[in-house]
Parts: sequence; structure tokens; C-alpha cells
Amino acid sequence: MRRKAILALACSIICLLVVMQLQSPYTIDKANSLQGISWEHCFGTDYLGRDLFSRVIYGSLNSIVVACISLCGVVLLSLIIGGIAGLLGGIADAGLMIVADIMISIPSILLALVFTGLFTNSMMTVMFALVISWSGKYIRYIRNLVLNIRKEEYIILAPLRGSFRMHTLVHHIFPNVLPELLSLFMTDLGKVILSISGLSFLGIGVQPPTPELGTILYDGKAYFFITPRLFIFPGLALSAIMLITQLASRQISKKWGPTHD
Repeated sequence: MRRKAILALACSIICLLVVMQLQSPYTIDKANSLQGISWEHCFGTDYLGRDLFSRVIYGSLNSIVVACISLCGVVLLSLIIGGIAGLLGGIADAGLMIVADIMISIPSILLALVFTGLFTNSMMTVMFALVISWSGKYIRYIRNLVLNIRKEEYIILAPLRGSFRMHTLVHHIFPNVLPELLSLFMTDLGKVILSISGLSFLGIGVQPPTPELGTILYDGKAYFFITPRLFIFPGLALSAIMLITQLASRQISKKWGPTHD
């Protein structure tokens, strides 16, 4: 209990210090461009004099929000399709699995490039491409979970209680799928953030001056040999997010995984 209280206090202090250092990530001050690390600018400033610390924090938040929205769309679509495939079986299952395999085979970056060329270069286009490319994996995963849960006695006996198909799927199967799905969600969250940053680095999706880790890395690469911190700090932030999501996924698996049932 004391350990949790100390950890909560430390997190609160860190959050307070972060908020105290935050500035507008859009304010340009060319007179103070490429300034070194100081109390006013703890990560220094970029080539336009903008506070790098604030841009990294806002950029991380933007990346996390976009990745969460994209993955939520993936999960919702996959729960419906994968759940129906696992529950119905037969021709419906085979057909939906063929669609899922096609979706798995298409890389998200390639799909985003195609959609950008066909439509507009916007974050909505990238999110739509991510939802399509990532859904195949989740559809197959959820379908396999549903097939395993269907063998349980409480699912087999559900019709005797008046629970049929969609009612069984929503009220009995989905609640038992969610813990494992949440673990996979946290594992893939960092990977989706990495994909979004990679696309932003290529100029797809988030457009300047909106702060995002990929665009910050792109801006910093031109000054790598002059001020490498412009490239290092956003890279460290991206690595930290990846590490935290993997640790969170591991903790979820330990607490709610099948070994604890």
C-alpha cells in the first residue's frame, strides 16, 4: 500500500513539473532559434524558436490519441465481424476469414499511400487506412477466441436460458473476450503510434505546424549534426511510449490473463 502511495505521489509530482514547463507548441521566436537546454526551455528550442519540450509532449499526446481512436475503430469492426464469423461458422466463417487474410496481407503504409493518392492527405485518411490494415489480424484473433469460448459449458447451455446467437455473443462471449483483447490492444498501441509517426515522417497524415513525433523527427533530422537533441528527444519519447505500452500489456496479461482464471 505504501509503495502504491509513493508511486502515485511521484507520478503527481512529475505531472506537475511537466505542466509547469508547458508552453504553446506553435509560438515562433526566431531570435531564440536552436537555443540550448535551459530552465525556460528544458529541451531547448527548434529551428523556429519553438519550445521543443512542449512540442514533444503535445506531439506524444497527438500520436496517442490518433492511435487510440484508430485501434478503437479496429476493435469495434473486428468484434462485429470476428464475433459473427466465430458464432456462425460454415460458409460465413470461411468467407470472412478470406477477407481478413486479404486485409492482413496489405501493409498499412502502402494502404495509406494509396488512399492519400486517391483522396486527400489528411489524418482521417491515415486513420481509415490503419483501421482497414489492422482489422484483419483482430478479426482472426477474435474469431479464434469466440471458437474457444463456444466450447465452454455456459455457452453450450445458454439456449436453455433463452439466450440465442446475438444475445449470447453480446452478453456472454464478448465480456470474456475483452481481457485478452485489452492486452493485445496495449501491445499494438505502441506499434500503431510507430506507424503513425513513420507516415508523418514521410509527410503523410499530420501536417505542420501540428506537433506530432514523426513531424518533429523530420524537422530535427536536418539539424542532427548541429543540434542532435532535436532528433534525440522525440526519438526517446517514442521509445518510452513503446516501452510503457508493452509493460502495460504484460501487466494486463498477468492480472486478467487465462492463467489467472
